[in-house]
Amino acid sequence: MKDKFHNSILFVNQSSGYLMIDIINAFEDKYAERILLTGLLNARNNSLDKKVLVRKIIAYNRTSSFKRILTWSIGFLQTLFLIKFKYRNAHLFLVSNPPFAPLLPLFCNNQFTLLIYDVYPDALVEHKIIKSYSWINKWWKKANRKLYAKADKVFTISNGMKRLLTGYIDGHKITVIPVWTDNNFLKPIPHEDNPFSLEHGLADKFIVMYSGNLGRSHDLEVVLELASQLEEDNITFLIIGSGDKSKIISEKIKDLHLKNIKLLPWQLTETLPFSLASADVAIVSLSKESSLLSVPSKTFNFMSVGVPILAIAEKESELAVLIKEYQIGVSLTVDQKEEMIKFIKKNMIDLEYHKSLKLKSLGTSKLFSPENAKLFTT
Repeated sequence: MKDKFHNSILFVNQSSGYLMIDIINAFEDKYAERILLTGLLNARNNSLDKKVLVRKIIAYNRTSSFKRILTWSIGFLQTLFLIKFKYRNAHLFLVSNPPFAPLLPLFCNNQFTLLIYDVYPDALVEHKIIKSYSWINKWWKKANRKLYAKADKVFTISNGMKRLLTGYIDGHKITVIPVWTDNNFLKPIPHEDNPFSLEHGLADKFIVMYSGNLGRSHDLEVVLELASQLEEDNITFLIIGSGDKSKIISEKIKDLHLKNIKLLPWQLTETLPFSLASADVAIVSLSKESSLLSVPSKTFNFMSVGVPILAIAEKESELAVLIKEYQIGVSLTVDQKEEMIKFIKKNMIDLEYHKSLKLKSLGTSKLFSPENAKLFTT
């Protein structure tokens, strides 16, 4: 990507959070004009540069598969319209959200860069939304091979994702830039000083937290099983989020008469530093297929608040490798429930062990800083 080669750069990301904001801000000296097309702009402590023009498209709706596909499709069409009639000379920085965004260059002549968080159509096949033998899967894969070869640059967030992308493009043309956290926004907070803990009656409890999407790729049933086996202890399981499984999880909590589990909706961004810091152990759960690809960004956010990680993922997953390398918790497969219980209990009982994991988690977070955003501009 040549500096000043284009007068303007158009970023396309239907749900733009702190990662996207940091990336766009890093391009300040690279283009005369920066535009963001998004359905949601969710800032943390670092706001989007005021010189960036923000144009709205439909927001991503994750409450059902139908609404996902509908909002993805509308967002794609809105974006294509704006590119064709407003930004036909802009360099495109396309994020795989909506999933159809990397297909936009099929319908325009703009030069473009790709940032792949999830590989499509592969993810849709994995979640059984489309069939592997369907015409759309075959067409999409063929289109990917054509478009990835034409891209100025292809970025992704993990080596696992890079391996999957080599089905479409040579590996040496893919740049891996890990996601990051921000220790100015997220910090450890003692329970007794945490307004979120005090508000929800959690200050005197040992909190095992799952915070994130309650979707199909997340094996959340195991959280309920752990809760059912730890009812006698002073442990509260806290699930924060929403998604396809929200109703199922809520009903199962009632059916199992679980008193030691609390289900809360998504929290406001300004509440996030306090909600994450209320955890004593954080559960990061991924399906077998998903765990082989990348490390969820919430893993790094939990590190910033100094929380040990209990990962439920495959042994060869990137998440497992990260946890083992930096000794910030354990990674276990879904059938290792006894080991999960032992890990939770040890953190609750052995204060020195828990403290050591907290310090290692916090220390590791400093290796994944917002400086990573600048790597997209080189």
